[in-house]
Order: sequence, then structure tokens, then C-alpha cells
Amino acid sequence: MFPQQDALTDTNVQGLTGFDIVLFGYWKTPEGVDPAIVREEHEAEAQAELYELATRFSRAGAPTKVQLHFGPGGEQMAALQSRITQESDADAVVVPSRITQWSNILVPLRDDRNADRIAEFLDAFDPETIFALELFHVVADESDVETAREMLGGVERMLLDHGFTESDLEVTVEVASDPEAAIIERASRHNVVIIGETEGLQRPNQFLGPTYERIAERTHVPVVVVRG
Repeated sequence: MFPQQDALTDTNVQGLTGFDIVLFGYWKTPEGVDPAIVREEHEAEAQAELYELATRFSRAGAPTKVQLHFGPGGEQMAALQSRITQESDADAVVVPSRITQWSNILVPLRDDRNADRIAEFLDAFDPETIFALELFHVVADESDVETAREMLGGVERMLLDHGFTESDLEVTVEVASDPEAAIIERASRHNVVIIGETEGLQRPNQFLGPTYERIAERTHVPVVVVRG
């Protein structure tokens, strides 16, 4: 969707200055209305808002590009998002609710398949903006807790090798029957959730996968998907 007012503050822009940024603005047009008509009416204000956001990143030192599109929602919007993500070779995609700070991060891990990519992504953050990072895994039975702790311990060591300190990191294994519900509850304690892209898409033109969609729909915390 098109960026909302006050979606970014100077604090969270500063946390992202280690990245090359592509700001994607999408103005969803009403059903049956020609997008060209909507573009003609609203393009100037939309461009002004996007470029004001881009200026914040540029001032902070992050190379920034802008993409602005008008069109219907649903699969057409998802297909466009997927195409832009592929064309820009994005390491990660953020589809935010209101971003506050990049300081208290939840990283739910199904397994360690994308751990190296997540570590590289986190390494690009301004380290002064992060004060807590929780690695989180949900198991169905107590008998699986130790194996899960070993898996998360491997990811923790990887992050320590990337310059994080033990005081930055927390490792949590929770026993629960509904992993997504447990993640959503845990997310309420954090500023942002970072997940790895580990699933195939279940339908044509789906954007980022079903787990992302379900978590994003059920929490107000911004979700970042690190691409595999």
C-alpha cells in the first residue's frame, strides 16, 4: 500500500543506513477505475511523499531509489511486488505497519536453512541501534527442546562471529501447539520481526509466502522477510 503518514522516523531511518534502499509505493485504485485516471490526479502528491522519505535515507547516507505504481490490489499488486523484488535483487523485503525502531528484534526460526543470510542481513544494521535480538523457536513437545536449543545455539554463534555480543542476544525455545500464534504473541514484545523465506508459494502471484501473510495479518509489528 502507499506509505502512511509518519511511517518512518529519523531513528529507524538511521538504523537502515547500511542498506541500499528501494522505496516501493503502490496506490491501490478502486475496482473498475482506470489506474491512469487515478495516477493523473494523485501522482504529484504521491511522488512528493515518496521523495520526502527517500531524502531522509539519502541524508543519512543510504543509497535510495523510488518506485511508484498505480493499480488494483490482489494478485496484480502481488505480482508487481514480486517482479520488483526480483529485478532489484533484494536481500530482504519490509512491508511495514508503522515502524518504530530497529532496536528490539525477534527472529523466529523454523530451522537454520537461512541463518547465514539472516546473519548477513543483521550485520548491515547500525549496531548502535540494536539493544536486543531474540532467537525464537517453537516445538510441539518437551522432548524436542534440547535439539531446538542446539540449533539456535549454532545461529547464536554465527551472530557472535558477525560482531554481536552475548548481551545483545537471547535464545528462547517455547513449547506450544500453534507456532504462529506463539510467534505473534512474542512479537508484541519487540519492534520488528525478521523471518527467513523458507517456503514455496502456494498460488500464482503470491508475494513472499503464506507464513509471512498470516503473521503480518495478525500483528501490528513490521515483518521483514529475508530472501533465500
